[in-house]
Amino acid sequence: MKKRIILVTVLFLIQLTLTGCWDQRLLKDGRLVFSSAFDLVDDETIRATAIIRDFKDRTPTNVVVQGEGKTIRETRMHMDRKISGVFEPSKNRVFLLGEELAKKDIYKFLDIFYRDPNSSISAKLAIVEGESGEILTKLSEKNVLISEFIIELLKSAEISTGIPKQNLQTVCTFMFDEGKDFALPLIKMENGEVVLSGTGIFHKNSMSGTLTFEETTLFLLMSNQVAKQTRFVSKIEENKKMNIENYITYNMSESKSKLKIVSDSPNNIQVEINVKAEVSVVEYPEDKLTDKKKLKKLNKQISKRLTEDAEKMIEKIQLANSDLFGIGRELIAYHPKTWEKLDWEEKYPTITITPTIEVDIVGHGIIN
Repeated sequence: MKKRIILVTVLFLIQLTLTGCWDQRLLKDGRLVFSSAFDLVDDETIRATAIIRDFKDRTPTNVVVQGEGKTIRETRMHMDRKISGVFEPSKNRVFLLGEELAKKDIYKFLDIFYRDPNSSISAKLAIVEGESGEILTKLSEKNVLISEFIIELLKSAEISTGIPKQNLQTVCTFMFDEGKDFALPLIKMENGEVVLSGTGIFHKNSMSGTLTFEETTLFLLMSNQVAKQTRFVSKIEENKKMNIENYITYNMSESKSKLKIVSDSPNNIQVEINVKAEVSVVEYPEDKLTDKKKLKKLNKQISKRLTEDAEKMIEKIQLANSDLFGIGRELIAYHPKTWEKLDWEEKYPTITITPTIEVDIVGHGIIN
C-alpha cells in the first residue's frame, strides 16, 4: 500500500513539472521556405527573395515571394503579408548573398539567423555575382527542385575539392576569429544556367576578392582540406603539334601540407608552406610513363607549375588582405609576443609567404 502511495505521489509531481504553456508550430499552418536570396537595393534597403514549395494538383511548384525592408526581419514581415499561412524559414537549405551585400559586413545580415532558434544553421551559404534574387527567379521558371539543385551543385564541388565545406554555423566561428579569414562558394548565371565559378574570399566579414575554381582547389590542397577527389590539369610542354599533348591530368592520391613561420620578427615575418603529394595520372596522351627519366622530368615540371600557380594565388589573397591560411592564428598561438606588436590588418599584405609543392607520380592508370 505504501509503495502505491509513493508511486502516485511521484507521478503527480512529474505531472506538475510538465504542466505549463506549450509552444507548438504546426507545419500545416506554415508556408515552407527552401531557399532565400538577399540583395542590397541601396544603402538602406534590403531585398529578400524566397522560394516557397507548393503543390498544385499534387504536383510540386515554386512560389517566388519578394519583400523589402531595412532589416532581414522587416523583409520577412513584408513577405508574410503576401502569402496565405505563416512564413516558415526553418527548412531553409541555402542562403544566397548578392555580390554588393557580400562586400559589406555580412554578419549584420546573418545576425537574425543566429538569434532565431527556428533558423536552420546547417544551411549552405553562397555568394552570387550580381544579384542573387535573379538566380532564384529565373531558375524557378524551369526547375521545380531549385533548392535541391543548388545544394547538390555545392555538395558535388565540395567532394571534388572545388570549394571549402561551409555552412551558416561554421562561418560564424571564422567571423569572430581575428587570426583567420574564410571563403564562400561563388556562383553566377551564364547563358541561363547556374555555374560555380570559384570562391569569394573574405577579409574579416566582408568579401574582398575572388579565386577561380582551380585556385580554390590549390588553396584547399595547401591548407590540408582535400576531399575525396582532387584533380588538376597542368601545362607541360609548349611546342607540341597537337594542343592536347601539352597537358597532363592527374588526381592527388595522398598529400600533406605544412605551414611554418621561419621568421617571427615584427618587421620581417616569413612563412613557408610546403606540400608533398602523390599523384595518379588519369590523362596523358604522350604516354611513356614507364620511362624513369621521363617520369622524373614530369615530376619536376608538375611541381614547378603548381608552385608557380600557388605563388600567383597567394599574391591574390594577400592583395585582398584575406588570411585564408590562418597565419595570424599561428602567431597568436605560438608567437604571442610578436602578435601583440602587430597591426595585422596592415602587416599581413606585406609578409613573405613562400610556397613549395613537390609531387611524385605513383599511378599511371591501367596503361603500363
